[in-house]
Amino acid sequence: MFFSFVTAARRLPPGSRRLVLALLLAGPASRAQQPAPPRPLSLPEALELAHRNAPHLQAKAYQVQAAEADITQTKTQRLPSVRLSGQVSYGSTNAVAGTMLPIGTIIPSSGSLSGVNSYNAVFGSMGTALAEWSPVTFGQYPAQLARAEAARGYAQADADNEWFTQQLRVAQTYLDLLATQSLRRVREQDVRRVGTLKKTITRLALNGLRPGVDSTLARATVAQSQLALIAAREQEADRQARLSTLLGQPGATWQPDTLYNRSLPPTLAPPPATHPTLGFQQRAVELGQARETVIRRSYRPRLSLLGATWGRGSGLGYNGQTDYGLTGAAPTRFNYAVGVGLVFDLLDWPRLQAQARAENLRTQGLQAEYRQQQLELGNQATLAGQRLALAADRAREAPVQLAAARQAYRQKLALYNSGLATVVDVTQALYGLQQAEQDQVLTANAAWQAVLLQTAAAGDFSFFFTHVTP
Repeated sequence: MFFSFVTAARRLPPGSRRLVLALLLAGPASRAQQPAPPRPLSLPEALELAHRNAPHLQAKAYQVQAAEADITQTKTQRLPSVRLSGQVSYGSTNAVAGTMLPIGTIIPSSGSLSGVNSYNAVFGSMGTALAEWSPVTFGQYPAQLARAEAARGYAQADADNEWFTQQLRVAQTYLDLLATQSLRRVREQDVRRVGTLKKTITRLALNGLRPGVDSTLARATVAQSQLALIAAREQEADRQARLSTLLGQPGATWQPDTLYNRSLPPTLAPPPATHPTLGFQQRAVELGQARETVIRRSYRPRLSLLGATWGRGSGLGYNGQTDYGLTGAAPTRFNYAVGVGLVFDLLDWPRLQAQARAENLRTQGLQAEYRQQQLELGNQATLAGQRLALAADRAREAPVQLAAARQAYRQKLALYNSGLATVVDVTQALYGLQQAEQDQVLTANAAWQAVLLQTAAAGDFSFFFTHVTP
């Protein structure tokens, strides 16, 4: 067929021939640019995509791994430390007797005391190996390890709470998208119905059976219906973009499972469970308490076992003779020492007390937030149960409302065609029908929204799926 069109195009003038060929080539290209149909997507698949692709969930997982690495680092504090050092220097040997306090950078001057100041320099060397181990910390190390473990528990609870919140976000957006798609289809049906009504009114007005203002009102009603359809499409596009962001799939379009528009969930009570948000708050309290313990125990002394060996070389001999060569660059005298050290900062108590007091107040604030969260979740559970009961009542009344609205519209339209009703009566009946259709398609979705609110208050997302597959 394509070659027959090309053969026919050759008989046309050159300008027309180029136009026909351009149209033939543009046809397949325009068909190729049609948007892809929405992907069917079940809610479990959406949750799996979100869990696998959401960057902020990956960030929480890295924080958990970092907290586990901190535990490993804290455990290494029980190991002894061995520090090696060495140096070769070239400098003068003037020395004076006296004592200096250990502050700032102290450069010791070694050598024998001479009667005159000399700037003659010799080589010197020093090598040391110092080992230190603190087997007794009077509770400081266990407190630090408990803090690291509390930080790991806090990070894990934060990740669990974020995943639970992400599940709620995905499910909420999933149901919102399904509702907006249903609303958009209602608007499309309304546009077709209003278009047919406009043709009828316009024909009656042109035949002089109705005033011309009726056709004007009909055009306004058509425009209003079109604007409502545009608003519904805008809402659907917003929900599509939001769901794609949550799933980590930019630019995709989705078709949720219409199960949540067709059936009502049964009334079930959520099982008792530890809410992830409350668990996260509790872990925050425990971390604050662990930090306070570390601060208070840091005032305790630390007992250390010490051991060292070192070698010393110098160009200045024991008899005061000076060797200006490289003799002092190699160690010539060796020593060792072992000992026990105890470090205790006597006047550190006021500073640590202030730090511990501040940490204690922060912990009390976290405990108050925990009680506030308990209050909010309890009220949310009560509200969810009420909404679910009201959704069941709405499900019983919505079909009655829709049947009555359809009958009222047909009656008003028949009266209008008979000249016994005005166009305002018809538009009012039409508006009632629009609202009834909207309420009908959103009834089941609203019930599932109530179940989602129950799930959010219960803290166990598997409860949402027990309504689908008990």
